[in-house]
Amino acid sequence: MTTHLYLMCYRTEALVASQLPAEEFGAYMAVGTAKRTAGNVVFFEIDPAFKSDVLPIEAAKARCVPHPDGTPKRSKYVSIYRVMEHVPLSAYGKLHLATRDGRVLSLDAAPYDAAGEQPGANMYVELCPVTPRVVSSLPPAAFTKFITDPQNPLAVPRIFFADTLVDRDADGHLARYLPYRDLLHIEDCLAATAHAAGDKKTKTVDRNPPLVAFYRTIRRGFFIGDATGLKHYPYPSPAELDDKHHKWWRSATLG
Repeated sequence: MTTHLYLMCYRTEALVASQLPAEEFGAYMAVGTAKRTAGNVVFFEIDPAFKSDVLPIEAAKARCVPHPDGTPKRSKYVSIYRVMEHVPLSAYGKLHLATRDGRVLSLDAAPYDAAGEQPGANMYVELCPVTPRVVSSLPPAAFTKFITDPQNPLAVPRIFFADTLVDRDADGHLARYLPYRDLLHIEDCLAATAHAAGDKKTKTVDRNPPLVAFYRTIRRGFFIGDATGLKHYPYPSPAELDDKHHKWWRSATLG
C-alpha cells in the first residue's frame, strides 16, 4: 500500500504520512471520521522520494501501516513545527484545497508570468509559516524575495501565501460582496501602501484575519517561494470553477 507525504499549510504546518490518496485524505482531514469537525484544509503533495536529515520521515513511514482489518492508515504525523523551511521547492507537487465538507480541488504549479504584472497595491494572505493579511506594492515574485530576504529583519525562510481580490465598485470603494472584515480599514491600508515612499513596501492589515469564504476571495492563485525561486498555483476563474468543478465551487462559496 502506497504511503504518501502531505504538507498541511493552512495557517499551520505539519508533515503527515498517509496511505490515503489526496482526495480521501482531504475529506478525512476536513470532516474527520465521526463528522464532528469541519474546516477548510490546504495541503501540498510532497515527492514521496524526498529524504531529510532533519525531519523523521522514514520513522513515520515505518509506523504508517494498515490497520489489522486491512484498512489504510489515515495519518501518521512526521512533524508539526518548522516543516516548510526544511522541504525544498523541488519537492512540492500538487496543491490540494479541501472544503469544510470534504470536497477537494487539486491545482498544478505553472510558470508565473511576471511580465504581465500591473502596477498597484496587492493584498496577500500569508498562510504558512506566518498568518497575517498584508497589502503590498510588490507583485508576488518581488514580495516573495522581500519577505524571504535574510537581510530583512522580519524575514522567514520560505513563504506560502494567497493573492486575494481587491475589486472596486463604481465609486472606487472595495466591492461590498467581498467577505472581508472592515473594508474601510483595508481601503486605508491600500491607499497608504500605494503612496508610501522609501522602504515601506508592505503594511499589515490584520495580524490573524478571519478567513470567511476564503476560497471565493482568491485572485491569481497561490504562491510558495524563497530566495531561490517561486512556484505559482494558478486559480481557475469563477466561471471555470462553476463549469468544471461545480460541486466543489458550490461547497467553497458557502464558507
